[in-house]
Amino acid sequence: MSKKALKDTPLQEITLRKYESPQNLDERELSKKFLLSVGLLQPGESRDIIVDIFLELLKARKEKKHLQIEHFIETLKEKPGASPPNVRRQLRRLKALKLVEKLSEGYRITEFGSLEPIVNDFIIQFVVNPSIKRVREFATNLDEL
Repeated sequence: MSKKALKDTPLQEITLRKYESPQNLDERELSKKFLLSVGLLQPGESRDIIVDIFLELLKARKEKKHLQIEHFIETLKEKPGASPPNVRRQLRRLKALKLVEKLSEGYRITEFGSLEPIVNDFIIQFVVNPSIKRVREFATNLDEL
């Protein structure tokens, strides 16, 4: 039985959601919709500390500033879910989609760059397209039944 469970474990996972056009949204709502769109946040999730972490990183990008875990914990201490283990977990999730990188100086938006190239060059290229290709393989095999 454990063999089957291992076999059903996905190699990679992505959730994509399409929302209305991002017009007239404040910075927090815009960040939240982006994170919802790429599956890093679930609709209706009340503990959305990842949005605040992401916003802090976006603000630091303008100043080309690296942020340490302690910065997030101190800045977000009044927010639910701002415990050190949860902040680290959310940073790992952002790192997994290459939105954030960790250097010896601290965390930053990848290369202090724009998000669009990260979406185009990594998320679409290495996450979405291979997943779609695999779904097509399953469909082809099912069509042969």
